[in-house]
Amino acid sequence: MSHLKEFWRQAARELAGDRSLCLATIVRQSGSAPRPLGTVFAVDRRGGIIGSIGGGRLEAEVMAMAARVLDRGRTAFMDFSLTGREAAEMEMICGGTVQVFLEPLAADDPAALELVQGLAGEEESAPGLLWTRLDPDAKGAVAGRKGLWRPGQGMGDVLPDAAWEPVLNLALDQGAAGIFQVDGQPEVLFLQPLGGQPVVYLCGGGHISLYLAPLVKLVGFGLVVVDDRPEFCNPERFPQADRLLVRPAEQTLEGLELGPQAYVVIVTRGHLNDKEVLAQALSRPLAYLGMIGSLRKRALIYQALLEEGFSQADLERVHAPIGLDIGADTPAEIAISIAAELIAVRAGLSKAGGFLAQQHPLWERKTCPAG
Repeated sequence: MSHLKEFWRQAARELAGDRSLCLATIVRQSGSAPRPLGTVFAVDRRGGIIGSIGGGRLEAEVMAMAARVLDRGRTAFMDFSLTGREAAEMEMICGGTVQVFLEPLAADDPAALELVQGLAGEEESAPGLLWTRLDPDAKGAVAGRKGLWRPGQGMGDVLPDAAWEPVLNLALDQGAAGIFQVDGQPEVLFLQPLGGQPVVYLCGGGHISLYLAPLVKLVGFGLVVVDDRPEFCNPERFPQADRLLVRPAEQTLEGLELGPQAYVVIVTRGHLNDKEVLAQALSRPLAYLGMIGSLRKRALIYQALLEEGFSQADLERVHAPIGLDIGADTPAEIAISIAAELIAVRAGLSKAGGFLAQQHPLWERKTCPAG
């Protein structure tokens, strides 16, 4: 289960239990910040929280404002500067600015519960957007202020379909949260894509996969393990797996709908099997494709694939040798290096070949941890 889905499930339980929430969302950001755009955080009247917006004093101030938002029943903006004196006072080192939008989700508002339950029950593969009208000091129910949109659906009486449909489709294609506006229209919307949970396909159930499986689940990926040996692909060996497939190498990816949320990790028990799985994966529009092995092994497999008709551009998509270069040696260390690369790719920081796209210090990246 993804962290975001679990967030909405917890929020749905709170609302269903007659506990109102203040929802806080990072809607604007410049420079570095504790969490990315679209990060959500919820606070109830008792100070209970769901999720995190970055920790430290920033989170404490959002919690204090959340109580006022719930009392007033109105939306609010909060602006934070994470630079200079303000950053030092807030115990933050990030060096950017953040704007947080706070909005009440009242337990007695049927539209709020329906929306949150819809987000909690979203199909993993269903594309769509969560839209939020950024109206300061707006009062009233969620209806007309926040909702779900899917391709081909209209916005009803909320927004003019003809004007907004191209913008909504653009936001969906970009796959990143952001603020959008249409020329001549007064509304300002914050749009958050509802992509499916990324899934790691571990092709091979050997020693490295044994260490890698719990790591990828720990950081929010789905997990499918595939091997041709039942003794290496079973619930006792991989209790974390969402799905286990025992099949020969030539059928490893057969029938699987692999798209831009799929991360294929090739760690089979031999070079021939690795080559077989890689050939199957190269034609898929994957988020990530990695193969274990030395540079010599990679060269041999690549040459064979070129002779079979694959292009150099196809092969440049592959992360091989797999994992970030952290000097890993043991199976556990290699698993950590692979998991780190998967996280980097998911965050948009890594490119094919196993190197970070941005070799900047932590404090110069788009996000950084709070104190």
